[in-house]
Amino acid sequence: MKKYFFNEQLIKSYMHKNITCVFILFSLLCSTTVFSQNIAISGAVTDTSGEILIGVNVSVKGTTNGTITGIDGKYSLQQVPAQAVIVFSYVE
Repeated sequence: MKKYFFNEQLIKSYMHKNITCVFILFSLLCSTTVFSQNIAISGAVTDTSGEILIGVNVSVKGTTNGTITGIDGKYSLQQVPAQAVIVFSYVE
């Protein structure tokens, strides 16, 4: 009969540690996706009469993320936080 060096208690302890490590790793990976909830926004800028506005500065308040509207009045911003404030500025 062969003699085994591992007893049942040691194996259960080892499995419990592995399951705990996998659970912690999974939790950390899921939490990073929660904190990185950025969105892309786009649109067109017009005045009160519906005319397109060219060269309007569109930016995310408190950041350097911004763009300028094109000849068709359209803009697009990437990586915008979900609760961000968008600032539109235009000089005639």
